[in-house]
Amino acid sequence: MKTPLKALYVVIFLISGAIGTIMLLSPVYAEELGASYMQLGMMGAYYAIGYTIMTLVTGLVMDRFEKVRIYLAFQTMNFISIGLLAFSNTIEQVLVVRLIIGLTAGTFWVSSSAITAAMSKPHKLTHNISLYNLSWISGLAVGPLIGGYLSDAVGFKAMFLAMSVTVLLGVGIIVVFMLPTVKLHGKLGRLTIDWKSVRAVLPAYLCLFPYTLSSGIYFSILPGYLKEFGITASIIGLLFTIGNVAKGLGFFGVERLVNWGTKRAIRLVSFLLAVSLAWIGYANTEYVMALPLALYGVTNGLLEPILLNWIAQNSPAESRSFTMSIYETVFGVGMIIGPVAAGFVTNIYPASMVYVLLAAASLLIIPFSVGLD
Repeated sequence: MKTPLKALYVVIFLISGAIGTIMLLSPVYAEELGASYMQLGMMGAYYAIGYTIMTLVTGLVMDRFEKVRIYLAFQTMNFISIGLLAFSNTIEQVLVVRLIIGLTAGTFWVSSSAITAAMSKPHKLTHNISLYNLSWISGLAVGPLIGGYLSDAVGFKAMFLAMSVTVLLGVGIIVVFMLPTVKLHGKLGRLTIDWKSVRAVLPAYLCLFPYTLSSGIYFSILPGYLKEFGITASIIGLLFTIGNVAKGLGFFGVERLVNWGTKRAIRLVSFLLAVSLAWIGYANTEYVMALPLALYGVTNGLLEPILLNWIAQNSPAESRSFTMSIYETVFGVGMIIGPVAAGFVTNIYPASMVYVLLAAASLLIIPFSVGLD
């Protein structure tokens, strides 16, 4: 690999694919073990609790210490945590491992985006963040498809081990192609929080939160919801691959929408997001479900990079890792609330009502976008 950045993009592709596959297919495994909607919701909440805690810790650490060595340590932890799933035989054990994976996965997204920004020259920042987004969404597009077929062919436990080995391959690339040549020392010496920088990008966090509610349900509840229709793991993996490919295609429209106007772009995406979620609630076959999942993917592919890029551009370099970690922390909070709330809703109403309520919540992005430049 000619440059460390190219090596980083390969690492992000491999590890995001493994983590995304585990997030989407471990609920299907739990559903086979007899998990209820409430237990699926708790799986999502356990993951998100660990994720939320570690996003804050990771952002603070990445701003202060040598980033590549920390990145290597974090991805080694991901290798171990994903491997633990292969030894989980009960719903209770899966819940505990999902909490552990949340802790380690929370380090991945923050450290990957932070190290991409740190390795980028100012005039290349937007371009490199776009490549970062393309790397992880490519992993999410490929991973669940392969994971679904592996699950049907050799079982879930073998698939979990395969995903763990995939992360190990990424760890090896860091050791060989990044560790010897890249030194990214932190700029802040004390573990203090730059609240002024956080307040400057608060509008983006507000816009992100309603979307994160649906994201938590997408990863925690929806796979089990699809399994109830009798859809196999391989087809579920294919459906999520369709959604993630659509998300990747959405990335290519980001620059044009930003030029059109950030506020207007975010408001349009909010409306389309609401349409896709309401549609998911009333689709009941794999053929019909592919359409709203594709629309949901496109809206994700537009919303996330617009907001992440806005945060990176409006944050000082010395605290950028932390402000970008708050972006992931907001994800974690939404992914705690969303699945748990969905579990309570399904105790009273049909499961389709969850997606209608999410559609209504997504429209809150429109008034929250007022503060975006």
